[in-house]
Amino acid sequence: MRTSAQTLRTGGLPARGATAGLALHPFLGIRRTRHALARDRTPAFYVLEQRRRAELLQRGVIGALDLGTAERAVHPHEHVLPHKVAVQRNILRAVGGSPEPVLLACRGATGVDAVLDLVTAGPPDTALSQPDGTLHLLWRCTDPDQQAVVAAGLAERPALLADGHHRFAAALEHRRAFGDRPGPWDRLPALVVDTTSHPLGLQAIHRHLPGVPAEEAAARASAVATVEEVTRTGPPPVPRPGEFILTGAGVRYWSVRNVSADHVRSALHGHPAAWACLDTAVLHHLFIDRVWRGALNGSQVSYLHGTSRGPEAVPAGGTLVLLAPPTEAEVHHLAGNGILMPQKSTAFGPKPLPWLVTYHHAHQIRGQAGKTASCTAASRPQT
Repeated sequence: MRTSAQTLRTGGLPARGATAGLALHPFLGIRRTRHALARDRTPAFYVLEQRRRAELLQRGVIGALDLGTAERAVHPHEHVLPHKVAVQRNILRAVGGSPEPVLLACRGATGVDAVLDLVTAGPPDTALSQPDGTLHLLWRCTDPDQQAVVAAGLAERPALLADGHHRFAAALEHRRAFGDRPGPWDRLPALVVDTTSHPLGLQAIHRHLPGVPAEEAAARASAVATVEEVTRTGPPPVPRPGEFILTGAGVRYWSVRNVSADHVRSALHGHPAAWACLDTAVLHHLFIDRVWRGALNGSQVSYLHGTSRGPEAVPAGGTLVLLAPPTEAEVHHLAGNGILMPQKSTAFGPKPLPWLVTYHHAHQIRGQAGKTASCTAASRPQT
């Protein structure tokens, strides 16, 4: 049954466990302005737009995500690395809150776009320009009726966790440390984007193998796949799904495709069957863990974020492995069925600017209680 805005106005936001959709709340943000910080005194949803020249890159709404229902309403799509979760939890404790929202993708949220149109019709509360020409615009949505429509629209269905898996896991751990004690640690800032009207960009995350010459990597790969050298000048070739492009110092490229199904099946034994179609799973479990293991000699594989033209930066030496990104539909399908992809499989964007609007635990307590509370007291878990 669909939750109405009137229900929210009379009965508050959906109770924990009452809906499979998002429970997003207005909050008291600390906004970064051009020359200072602004501490908001009225709870708000924050409408964010990113523009470059006349092009609208992204539009969504930032609110405080209820972590009590988020483990059911938010669908992660990647595994996390424990040491990176620990780093994010240390940041959360040091800051006393979250300086950057996680990025959620939903599909169809009744009435939300209409509210965002109304809110963005006026001048923004914050406008920041970045060196690359990107303009970050932020509007406060403080009208209770508009807030109710936004909350009801987002409560209709779950959302994909597009970016911020380690921050999300760290926030859940931090909340559990407080036991049953309610507080601002029960929530995490989230930017929710309706991708039916404002699609996110999706780029691959490439891999770099230090100390392994590309010629050797290609030769070893030929034992389990078809490997052909690609003659090309200019930008590197763009890999297709099911294909890896290997390159190193210089302008030589090798295409790796038609990977042996028997070798894939053996390498992925014990993992979800759907992983056989995931390039990142095949790359790590077959090629990195088996085919190239001896050549790597214990070296750590590094991750390079990509653009439509290839990786943002290319390290000297070793082998660069270029991948094709999955589609958003594939990511939604896997996440909706509870199948996590290997870590660093996708790069959704554009991402919100860190420190643009901060969810600070002590500021929420001051606003609710009307009295001063120390940051350390607000952020100290039970022992």
